[in-house]
Amino acid sequence: MAIVRLRPEDLRRAIADGTLSLQFQPQVHAPTGKLVGAEAFVRWPHPSYGMIGPGDIIPLVEQGGFHVELDRWVLTAACGQLARWASGSLDVPIVAANIWAHTLRAPDVVDIVREIVLASGVPLGALEIECPRGTVRDASLAEPARRLRALGVRVASEELGDRAIAASARDFDTLKIGYPLARDLLVAGSAAADAVTAIVEAARSAGARVVADSVESPEQEDALRALGCEIVQGYLYGPEVSAAELQTLAAAGAKRSAE
Repeated sequence: MAIVRLRPEDLRRAIADGTLSLQFQPQVHAPTGKLVGAEAFVRWPHPSYGMIGPGDIIPLVEQGGFHVELDRWVLTAACGQLARWASGSLDVPIVAANIWAHTLRAPDVVDIVREIVLASGVPLGALEIECPRGTVRDASLAEPARRLRALGVRVASEELGDRAIAASARDFDTLKIGYPLARDLLVAGSAAADAVTAIVEAARSAGARVVADSVESPEQEDALRALGCEIVQGYLYGPEVSAAELQTLAAAGAKRSAE
């Protein structure tokens, strides 16, 4: 078997050439089946090794140190796709994208994001930046996140799973419930329900939305809805798919909810 040898310089060239691609996972309002957002994930269609995912992309970016370049490409592609959806027949109100801590700390991060969004023609509030872990407690990340939010871009966090930092909810537009909490809701004796309740209460107080990630079963969805979380994403509604396939998933989700 041939050994796959991926090189940082090849990925950097793919970024410069614009030969990466995005896939999207729907965020669905469970009671209605309505598509209320999508999260963007970068993929690398490699000419020799096929589709390369984040497990291989992340270490190459770390080795090469081109975090900002990759994030600039992802945000540009995400906003461009939003604009194409807006001119077509699919209403995607929000597209979320993760960025690296290196990018959030960049002195010109606000200028970078402003330039990308305005060039695409989409509203600033249609882009949601999913902040890296550490943003809640690290001032070097929290301050630029606040400046992005002041610009009009949405910011999201997946760090507010305990009551001690629930007050930080006011700094975010979306609070995400991550995989461990969504999974453990169905585990007897788990404290996950208390954590989810704390997130939902903090979001309501701050006027933020709550999105549960990695929801894979109707039982998980039901448990989340019982606790007040109505927006879900995960394999229950579909995996990461191309922009064209997202419309099919959105239609299927709406039909299933109506049954």
